[in-house]
Amino acid sequence: MSEKIEIEKGFIEFIQVADFADIHDVFIEEEHRGLGLGNFLMQQFLAEMKARNVRHVTLEVRVDNLKAISLYEKSGFEKINVRKNYYQGIDGILMSLDI
Repeated sequence: MSEKIEIEKGFIEFIQVADFADIHDVFIEEEHRGLGLGNFLMQQFLAEMKARNVRHVTLEVRVDNLKAISLYEKSGFEKINVRKNYYQGIDGILMSLDI
């Protein structure tokens, strides 16, 4: 069952199993994007994962979602694989972070 870490203008939806978490969705309201809320939310999420003793986090992102990829890389995620045609003809990037 998925869970959410929320702030007033957005959320991260994820699944946690033991010391592993997989992010399914990161959302910031469109009119509030570009203000640093994504970074703030990701830091809140990672702090919560550390408190829960999560050691490994993964996510998938479309190759053309450059803003999201930048956020994830700034947060320490690394590209580990490309999934061809993962998003209806658009490749997905699998990213991973050990915390």
